[in-house]
Amino acid sequence: MPNPYFEEGITGWTIDAARAVLSIDQKEKSPTGTPVMKVTVNAVGAENWEPEVHSPSFNLTMGKTYTYAIFIKAEPDSVRTLGVNFEQLDTWVGMGQEITLTNEWVEYHFTGVWANASSPPAVVIHIGVNLQKDDFWLSYCRVYEGKFVQEEFGEIPQAVDPMPKSAKLASTWGYVKND
Repeated sequence: MPNPYFEEGITGWTIDAARAVLSIDQKEKSPTGTPVMKVTVNAVGAENWEPEVHSPSFNLTMGKTYTYAIFIKAEPDSVRTLGVNFEQLDTWVGMGQEITLTNEWVEYHFTGVWANASSPPAVVIHIGVNLQKDDFWLSYCRVYEGKFVQEEFGEIPQAVDPMPKSAKLASTWGYVKND
């Protein structure tokens, strides 16, 4: 999927501009260190998915397993739901789930076997706002073939000037104490 981490701003991502706005939020910090897209919802539509966020399009193959994983959070002091699905354009079929957000960053993920016709038409990640006007933020939106794989973020502690494995406890303690 093109532009999954918003490094090119909102390029390729769309929403019903009459009801909502997509923007890159320079103040918000993602747990992944990647840019954050804010979805400002000004009004809702008649259907629970309106307005709807669409990712850039990509292709899926019938019978293969696919996963999406997205970090999402809601406004402070807000609890809201979203419908997050793989959706094939023009046919409007897909698979996904309803999620409940809080104001904490959480990585939501869904894995399923694509049972619909292979692309074309292309597929998008479709995010419906469920008739709720609260804003929300997205970051690090991955789409890939296969089951969910947890990624590690942040620095992993590394030994600095480690002692050789042959060192005895007394000499190691003396080394640490004198450092």
